[in-house]
Amino acid sequence: MLLRRIYDSALAQASYLVGCPTTKEAIIIDPTCDIDRYFDLAANEGYRISAVAETHVHADFVSGVCGFVTHHAVTAYISAEGPDSPWTKATTLAASARIVRIHAGDSFTVGALTFTARHTPGHTRESLSFELARGGETRLLFSGDFLFAGDVGRPDLGAFATEGMTLREAIERLRESIASLEDLPSDTQVLPGHGAGSGYGKSICNLPATTIGIERVINRAVRTYAEGGDFESVVMAGATEPPPYFARVKKLNEAGARSFAVLPHIAELDCEAFARCATRPEFTVIDTRSWNDYLDARLPYSISAPFEPSFGATVANYLEEDDRLVLITPRARVVEIVRLLLRVGVAPESIEGFIEPAAVSLLATGSFATEGVDEVSAAKAHALIERGEVSVLDVRTCREFSAGHLPSAKHIPFTHLRSRVQELDNTRPVICYCRGGGRSARAAAYLARHGLTALNMRGGYWPYAGRGYATEV
Repeated sequence: MLLRRIYDSALAQASYLVGCPTTKEAIIIDPTCDIDRYFDLAANEGYRISAVAETHVHADFVSGVCGFVTHHAVTAYISAEGPDSPWTKATTLAASARIVRIHAGDSFTVGALTFTARHTPGHTRESLSFELARGGETRLLFSGDFLFAGDVGRPDLGAFATEGMTLREAIERLRESIASLEDLPSDTQVLPGHGAGSGYGKSICNLPATTIGIERVINRAVRTYAEGGDFESVVMAGATEPPPYFARVKKLNEAGARSFAVLPHIAELDCEAFARCATRPEFTVIDTRSWNDYLDARLPYSISAPFEPSFGATVANYLEEDDRLVLITPRARVVEIVRLLLRVGVAPESIEGFIEPAAVSLLATGSFATEGVDEVSAAKAHALIERGEVSVLDVRTCREFSAGHLPSAKHIPFTHLRSRVQELDNTRPVICYCRGGGRSARAAAYLARHGLTALNMRGGYWPYAGRGYATEV
């Protein structure tokens, strides 16, 4: 059997290619919207994709199921354990493509491989896990966002769904789903939909796979259920607010998401075209250069989003839905960046084009006005705070803020700044800080884009606390 994990480190998300060696047919489980890469991978292995399956309606990335059945002769297996999906009736399917809604206990085959659906709600109402039997016994469990290595899926995210569950109902369904695993052998391999770094769990281990037996030992939620402990407290302890873009992507996936047979072409802009866009408020410049380069010449309507693992989520959380985008990025990274933007819900038609950093550096010296974002040291920040000349914004997570923060700091996690920027005092400069200066740098750039005077505290919270300046818990 062919088994390939296709991992997106930017979203800590895993799709799976599973192939039957007898018939050379393959299935993709939980695909993202840029589906061309799956066909390339399957072809390189000598397999043909004949099916696609989805464990649940996702919130953190745009699904590729709609794209598969719109452009290819595949069978799509989706859950029938939740509300009916209107898009399945409204979508024009490719010739010979099918959509099959499956319930708990239903089985389907791909070549000689047999998959059986197991209803595992809690994270969402419709959540399924797929068992793959080998030698008459369940040997693989594709658990989606229900069970991870070291954690379970957040029960609070189901509220984003059109017909979601209350938190209490979701927690109870999650407990029942864990109970339903008791019949599985300890050596059953679990292949989850997310890895370490995902916002879908607090304690996900950095393991590509796990087993039921391992989870019975290391997974606190699973262990608490078995021991009869306070399951709700364990599952919800330390939960942070979900990124705002999750709600937008969830609705998009419920409606049928978007279908891309191939990646859209993104034009390269000359200096004149870029300058025209960069000075107009309806365009947002996504600047992927380093923070220092951004500081040298911040363009008026730009967002600092260095190309690193959090790039996609950062951009998604800071964008307005009707923003038109211009990218500052090396030509060699355009395809990868476009893939990430599409996965977090950016519409391809909203991307006007890109320009290389070297061209921007030349242009910014005199072609149009630029604005800087200043950095301040911990000592300078303390002096400004003591004199009452600034307000203070903590953009860390709730857990970080609770462990210690600057006195009188306003707390808005950086992923929520777009929806809460109106809460800030725009009559005084704002000092932004996080743990090390990265998240607050983006926050300061975003505030400056909205007309506030923003300062980034260099080095973050610990240099400030380490100097002995007063903090609070």
